[in-house]
Amino acid sequence: MQSPARHTPYLVAELAGMWRVDPSTVYRMIYAGRLRAERHGPRGKAIRVTPAAVAEYLASVSAEAVA
Repeated sequence: MQSPARHTPYLVAELAGMWRVDPSTVYRMIYAGRLRAERHGPRGKAIRVTPAAVAEYLASVSAEAVA
């Protein structure tokens, strides 16, 4: 059984937990431009990553592994 498609953005800590990396690694991926993210909140300090951006990143990583 497949899980339903996620519609809400991921927190950096969620992605770090899923990928078993330190949150600073996810932040570095975002700041390097490898993972698209959005800023939210009144001062734009909260960083969220859309499910589409995660899928795009995973596709690019798997394409690099094949090449």
